[in-house]
Amino acid sequence: MTDIPAIYQGKLQTLDQIRISPLSRAYTFSDSIYEVIPYFSGKPLCFMEHIDRMKKSASVMGLDINYEKAIGDIKELANTLTNQDGYVYYQISRGVDLVRSHLYQDDLEIESFGYAMPASFPTSALSAMLCNDERWGRCNIKSTSLLGNILAMNKAKSLGCQEVVMHKDGFMSEAGASNVFYFDASGAVRTSSLSENILPGITREILIKALKDGPYCVKEGNCAISDFNDSPCIWLTSSTKGMLPLTNLIGTDYKLEENHSGYLEVSKLFNAAMKSHLEVSE
Repeated sequence: MTDIPAIYQGKLQTLDQIRISPLSRAYTFSDSIYEVIPYFSGKPLCFMEHIDRMKKSASVMGLDINYEKAIGDIKELANTLTNQDGYVYYQISRGVDLVRSHLYQDDLEIESFGYAMPASFPTSALSAMLCNDERWGRCNIKSTSLLGNILAMNKAKSLGCQEVVMHKDGFMSEAGASNVFYFDASGAVRTSSLSENILPGITREILIKALKDGPYCVKEGNCAISDFNDSPCIWLTSSTKGMLPLTNLIGTDYKLEENHSGYLEVSKLFNAAMKSHLEVSE
């Protein structure tokens, strides 16, 4: 970790030099938000869309953030990636609170932390497990409070899976770190409507917009998990995964139909849209 660029309260250092108080509310309460911005050959994917989502999360949390500073921090970290693939992780907490209480002090100084990491993004199909959605009720906030995701995904890992698909009362919500799409038995592309239980994914929106005028226009709504049994293809979207199909989904009869023509066409449209977003990003 000695050479990983990191920033804390506006000061660029290396990750091993960062010193964060154990009384940070990010540490004691997960009272913080974050974004992960992927970079491809040094170019960000949807930079301002990530900033806009951060603003929405901060507004709900009541965090008064200096966005000019935050953008400057992220760009300073991104410059260390040069022309590499990788990502910038950026986190903002309510601050260091000397009194550990659910009732935070009114005069806390906003705390910011981030780092840049070269990375190779996944390109292979994934295996997943179906599970109950036991997370808290405001998953539309990109909060560091992710215990429900952690418990579910590590149970899936023990079964040889890389992801989970979560549901409440028989209706799909989302994956552990992705949004979910699938073809239903009629050939329509389906995904769950946005709600307080679903993160508004950046790549989710890219795909929906890419398909809106064609034969695979996405139908958003309540998606019954019973649909999975007859689906020829389920796939996930996220900023770091892009668009990846599921080979199987433990807990259902689903099995990926290899080289499904609809999926291949949707993937082609998605990749073209991703390329255009990279070209126009800052």
